[in-house]
Amino acid sequence: MTNKQAIVNFMYFAHNFPYGFINKVWNGNMADHLHDKFINSKGDNGTEKFFKWFMNLDEGNKEMLIDWIDKNYKA
Repeated sequence: MTNKQAIVNFMYFAHNFPYGFINKVWNGNMADHLHDKFINSKGDNGTEKFFKWFMNLDEGNKEMLIDWIDKNYKA
């Protein structure tokens, strides 16, 4: 996959993320913690909320999500 394709997939995912994606990427307490953070993120719509939440993830969790999107989501 090219960088361009990866970016397009990420952007489509951010705009159309599926319900329950956090539980698919993480499990247990971490999934609960990140879900709570997502729910409490400020944003006027789902996409804005997703981006604000994503930017607050630590580098390891950003990488986990990006890797999961790369393997499981195709625009």
